[in-house]
Amino acid sequence: MVKKLKKQYDTPSEAYDEDRIEQEKELMDEYGLRNKREVYKAESELRGLRRQARKAVAADDNKQIQPLLDRAHNLGLVRENASIEDVLSLKSQEILERRIQTAVERKGYAETVKEARQLIVHGHIYINDQQVTVPGYLLTQEEERNLELDMPEQEDEEEQEEVEESSEGENQEENGETEE
Repeated sequence: MVKKLKKQYDTPSEAYDEDRIEQEKELMDEYGLRNKREVYKAESELRGLRRQARKAVAADDNKQIQPLLDRAHNLGLVRENASIEDVLSLKSQEILERRIQTAVERKGYAETVKEARQLIVHGHIYINDQQVTVPGYLLTQEEERNLELDMPEQEDEEEQEEVEESSEGENQEENGETEE
């Protein structure tokens, strides 16, 4: 039996809200997102964290609160000694900051977030020697420390010119031409 895939995000309930649309466009430009679906995924992830936090507060259960705080700290969203209020006050920009695409640009491997996205999609980014090709991957703090760029080495221009010159000389000799 094949597992049915479900949507990983919820779309806004109001189709046209000028302020929301403008805010989404700004987020897309700032974080190099391809489409609004990526904004919706970040908002849905945040909504899930907040929902868990509200349920834990309502139940007044430390067994539910501590794993949630540990998960949020692991993702780098809150400090180690954070409270549940810190989880409730998170914004979607803080989720977008934890994406691998943003981390690659912040570490200086790419000059822009769009260039960072291209490096990731083309398979040049590794975490613990594992290739990552998903720009929306949320990094843990440990994974961010182990982020690596592996670009294939390109030949120097001088070497390429030497190869071209030698092949031109061979072509001239084959045609019976000599340099005088």
